[in-house]
Amino acid sequence: MNYSIKHLQIMIKYEKRLPPDFNQWYLKINKEGTTIAHLAATYNCLPSDFDRWYLRNNNGWAVAHEAAIYGYLPSNFNQWDLVDSYSNTVAHIAVYKSALPPDFNHWEWVNNNGRTVAQTAYDYNHLPPDFNRWYLIKKR
Repeated sequence: MNYSIKHLQIMIKYEKRLPPDFNQWYLKINKEGTTIAHLAATYNCLPSDFDRWYLRNNNGWAVAHEAAIYGYLPSNFNQWDLVDSYSNTVAHIAVYKSALPPDFNHWEWVNNNGRTVAQTAYDYNHLPPDFNRWYLIKKR
């Protein structure tokens, strides 16, 4: 079934839900290329079987980045290496919320500014207690 973008936005923002048969994740809701999936990620309305984490807006920001910035990635998420236009991985974004899994081990991933995931975690005081790759950190 097809739904209007306006109706879907209202459902997501105010009712915190989507229709059970919804599958139009790619619908663009603004000129920046934000999709309905991005909006649903912002409001924690993605279904548990959501699998289109790779959908991107015009800046390369994936749905996974959006869910990560708000702390709404599912516990079984495993696409940490998706990057935006600045080479920020989902891990770079998730670390702001201290939302990396305990077994995360790609601290060396680097964005276009030369910042590793480890550096970002260090800057936000979100390194795990057993972190031992200090060579990835540039103390300022």
